[in-house]
Amino acid sequence: MKTEIVIDPISRKADYQTIQAGIAHLSSLPNYVKKTMIIREGVYHEYIECRLSNFQMFGQGEVKIVGCRFAKQTLSSGEARETFRTATLFLEGENIRLENIQIINNAGAGEQVGQAVALFNYAHQVQLINCRLCGQQDTLCTGPLPPIQKDGRPFFTPVLKERKYCRQSYERCWIEGTVDFIFGGADALFDRCFIHSLVSSSNGYITAASTVKEQERGFLFFRCAIIADYEAPSIYLGRPWRPYAQVTFEECDVGAHVYQSGWHDWDEKQNRQTARFYEKNNRYQRGICRESWVTVETEVD
Repeated sequence: MKTEIVIDPISRKADYQTIQAGIAHLSSLPNYVKKTMIIREGVYHEYIECRLSNFQMFGQGEVKIVGCRFAKQTLSSGEARETFRTATLFLEGENIRLENIQIINNAGAGEQVGQAVALFNYAHQVQLINCRLCGQQDTLCTGPLPPIQKDGRPFFTPVLKERKYCRQSYERCWIEGTVDFIFGGADALFDRCFIHSLVSSSNGYITAASTVKEQERGFLFFRCAIIADYEAPSIYLGRPWRPYAQVTFEECDVGAHVYQSGWHDWDEKQNRQTARFYEKNNRYQRGICRESWVTVETEVD
């Protein structure tokens, strides 16, 4: 069987016209086989579930994968869809590379539709290069997830393999949203990315990490630009989704839309004793006034 396939929404000379059909083909190959998908320019209105290892996906031209599922949506069963069944693209596997792909959830503002995930990345050893992740609330979810929800209920998700650790990297990517738009438990590097806050009717948060206590690193933003729409509200760099959240901003350009206090404790004072929030050698467009539970280092230090 072919290990390299081409997807084109128009041309019948391509191997397949939808991405999911291509993934179904590659899924029949053994895990150890290197698999390649080349996606030609176009807009793909699909919900994609990809459970491949040793897999690479390359976009040629402007490739957009677009969905519009949202958490408050009512399913035929009468239950709400909830956050983790909204993703435009779900990834699970190991040794994965995506390049030049736009992944979009255009369901709308979180105030109306709730969470709406563009990418649910539950993969390990995965790279995204020159990709755009576009949504509003909860744009990018990085696995693994906490064991249960804060209210004690289980998460409603696609079927997940047990995974306690995911290492991921995002290089030269654009990631946008409003509230908690980069969240989860991964050891994730964001290198030279644009982190873009959109206009919203309420205050925003970039990160909501759920790093476990035993994990040394959560989210590292390195040489990133922290930017916003002109009319965007003030935002926080993050808040702890779970007590031992770990997030670092290092050598970043931080816009004036970020609150001087920088971080939020999710209205739980005890999180200040456990959350691990760091800022190192950043450049700020406005003065900062961080509280003592946040570690700020400068070159002078």
